[in-house]
Amino acid sequence: MVPLFLLSLVSFSSAAAPSIQWKNCTLENFPALSNIGLPAEYAPLLGPAPGLDCAELQVPLDWSRPHGDTITLGMSRYRAPGSGKHKGSIIYNPGGPGGVASISSMAQAIGIPFYTNGTTQNYDVIGLDLRGIGLSTPVKCDPTLYNKRASLFPSTEAEFKALVDSNRAFGESCRNKTGALFYNLDTASVARDLEAVRIALREDKLNLIGLSYGTQIGAQYAELYPEHVGRLVLDGNVDHSQTETTALQTESSTYEDVLNHFFCLGQNLPEIFDDLVALADASPIPAPGCRGNQSTCRPFVTGEDIRLNVQGNGYLNFVEPVSGRGTSGWANLAQVLNETIAGNATGLSSTIATSETDPSYPSLAVGCLDWSHSSTTLSQLKYKSQLGHYLAPHTKGATQSYLYEAGCIGWPAPVKNPPHTLNQTAMAKAPPILMVNAFHDPETSYVWAHGLLAQIPSAVLLTRDGSGHTSYSLGGAASKAIDAFLANGTLPAPNTIVDS
Repeated sequence: MVPLFLLSLVSFSSAAAPSIQWKNCTLENFPALSNIGLPAEYAPLLGPAPGLDCAELQVPLDWSRPHGDTITLGMSRYRAPGSGKHKGSIIYNPGGPGGVASISSMAQAIGIPFYTNGTTQNYDVIGLDLRGIGLSTPVKCDPTLYNKRASLFPSTEAEFKALVDSNRAFGESCRNKTGALFYNLDTASVARDLEAVRIALREDKLNLIGLSYGTQIGAQYAELYPEHVGRLVLDGNVDHSQTETTALQTESSTYEDVLNHFFCLGQNLPEIFDDLVALADASPIPAPGCRGNQSTCRPFVTGEDIRLNVQGNGYLNFVEPVSGRGTSGWANLAQVLNETIAGNATGLSSTIATSETDPSYPSLAVGCLDWSHSSTTLSQLKYKSQLGHYLAPHTKGATQSYLYEAGCIGWPAPVKNPPHTLNQTAMAKAPPILMVNAFHDPETSYVWAHGLLAQIPSAVLLTRDGSGHTSYSLGGAASKAIDAFLANGTLPAPNTIVDS
C-alpha cells in the first residue's frame, strides 16, 4: 500500500505539476511582505533590486491528505550573478525554528551580505519560508495570551499549574486561529514541502544550506528522499534522535561552556553575572527601551529572562561582529550586560507579540510537534531543572531544549514527528554530505554533531576550533571549505579541524 503523501508527490512530479512563477518582490504582488519584519527603509528597494524575485507555491496542508486543503509556501530568490558554471538553485534555511529565510535573499540583493561568494557564483539562492512562517501561510495566535508571563522554572504547585494553564490557553488560541495547519507544522511535513519545491523547480536534485534547525530539515529530507539529495551542507547540527534528558544535558553544557569562554575576557565576570541574575530575580530590572504602545519587548527583565536571552537573542553566536547578523559579537554582550548593571536591561528583555501573525509563534509551535515533553507533574519538571542547575550553575539549564520541555506541557497537539534515529537503509543511499560544527557552540552542541554524524554514513564532519553558532558566514577556512563543496563537491578529509 502506497502512503498518501507519496501519492501526493507523484501528482507533483507529473507533467501537470505546478511550476514556480517568479515575479518582482512588491507588496502588490506579495501582500505578505508586510508581515516579515522587513525594515521599512528596505521595502522600496525590493521591487527594482537587481537579481531579486519572489514566488509562491501551493502544497497540501496535510501530506497524508494530498487532495485536501492547500497552503502557500512563499519564497524569495537571489539570482546568481557569477560567471562560473551555473549549478541551478540552492535553498537556504537560517534555522529557528521560525527563521524568516526570505529576508536573506532580499538583504543580499540590496547589498547586505548573507551568502558567500562561492554560493552566489554558482547558484540561484532561494530563501524559502517554511509553512507557518514569513511569506508562507502563517501561524496565527492570540498575542495577549502569548504575552502572559508564566515562569518556565516553577517551584510550587501553583506556579506549575499557572505554567501549564498558560501553555494550554496559548496553544488553543493558535489552534483556533490557525486551523488544521496547527497540527502540521512538523519537520517531516517541511521536508516534504522541500521535495515539492524541487519538483516545481524542475530540478533533479535538491541543494540545501541548512543552519542550526535547518540541519534537522536537511537530515530529514535526506532520510525521506536520499536519491534526490544534491549538495547538502549542515552547519551547527541538531541531533533529532535525543531523549529529553540528553538534549537538555548537552545543550545546557554547551551554552555554559561558551559563556565561560566569554567570562575569560574580564575579571570576576562569573560572580558579576550571577549577582546580576539574582538581583533581577529579586526585583526585575527596568528596560526603558521597551516602554510605549509600539514596543515589542517587556518593560522589566527578570533573572530568568537574562539566562534565556543571552542564548536566545544570539549574543554568543559570533565572537566578532558579522554583517547583517543583528546582535552579533561578544563585545555587544559585554555592553548589554554593563547597561543592565547600570539599570537599563533593554537588550536582555523578552519579546512581546504585537499581532496575530507575530514571528515569535512558529518556534514553539514547531518544537512542540517535534520534541518530546513528557513531564506532567511539578516533581518531574523539577528533576529537569535540578539537572540544569547542576550542569550549568550560571545559566541553570535555560535553553531551547528546556523551553520545549517546559513550554510544551499542556500543548493541545500530540508530538507528530517524534525524535528518532535516521533510517539507515535510506541513509545508505545518500550522496556525500558536508557537516560543519564548532567545538564551542552555544546552541548546537559538538556532541550533537557527532550524534548526527553516526547516522549519516556518507557525511564528513569539518570541525572549527573556536566558539560561536554556525560557521558559514564567518569567511574563514570553514566558509571556504563549504564553498569548495558547493562549487565542485570537494569534501575535506575526515577529522579535519580548522581554526576559522
